[in-house]
Amino acid sequence: MGRRKFNAGLPVRSPGRDDEGYPLRLRDLHTAPERVHLVGPWDHPGPHAAIVGARNATEDGLDVARDLARSLAARGIAVVSGLARGIDAAAHEGALDGGGPSGAVLGTAVDEIYPREHASLQLALARSLGLMSEIGPGQSATRGTFATRNRLLAAIADVVVVVQGRAGSGSLITADEAFGLRRPVGAMPWDPREPLGEAPHELIRAGKATLVRNAEEVVKLIGRGRGGARHASAAAPSRAVSTIEAEGLPPHEAALYRALRERPLSLDRLAAAAELSAPELTVALLALELNGLAQRAPGGLARRTRRAP
Repeated sequence: MGRRKFNAGLPVRSPGRDDEGYPLRLRDLHTAPERVHLVGPWDHPGPHAAIVGARNATEDGLDVARDLARSLAARGIAVVSGLARGIDAAAHEGALDGGGPSGAVLGTAVDEIYPREHASLQLALARSLGLMSEIGPGQSATRGTFATRNRLLAAIADVVVVVQGRAGSGSLITADEAFGLRRPVGAMPWDPREPLGEAPHELIRAGKATLVRNAEEVVKLIGRGRGGARHASAAAPSRAVSTIEAEGLPPHEAALYRALRERPLSLDRLAAAAELSAPELTVALLALELNGLAQRAPGGLARRTRRAP
């Protein structure tokens, strides 16, 4: 069967490693591709979480991936994965359902639909955060390209979460790459009788991953990660939304922090008081949360937790 062409009606950009628009975080790789091919904006200013796992995931695994991605998206975190069947697709769907951005790092060219049943999902991702591949348009994938693309996924992420997988799972490649790049890795715990718990359990035993159970714990992991303070978009450098300089907070965080009180206030009220748009408020609140300066409360509320330096 031949390749099925993909056309989202969006241009393909192919920046070289030294060109403007090259994904900056890919340069952390020892084997950064000379050129990368992009569809979509790849312009999210906040953190990126990679959610990966088994293609033959259980129903529980799919539910966990969707719920985690949906919750992260609600906190302004972009969800990235590989568009594969199973956990990858569930993560993309959860993020989109949660109204957040999601993007895919492909093992095929960006102008190919794969797998075929994901055509509509691939289109939605192209119009959300975007598609990325080191395989040029019109070129064919090999078995090896699906493994090597995992290093790109690890590089662009601020955290990698392994949901399910057997020993030897491809998700372990992504986790190992992230560990080598000093990106934090999270792993979901499972009943010891669940075969697809082998990969996350092995990562935890080996000291390469932290056990995480929900979005709150993933957010904390981003904040502790050595690479979590640098959130670069694929198009241009973005200021580090979780960094607090010694002399004070960046402007949007400072405005939001001044508006916060120890008693919870609604996000609408905070946005008005800080004179921030909804997207600006989302990113600023996440930055303050990562630094322990703010905390969300049930009902769309947030409060101050301690004094800024």
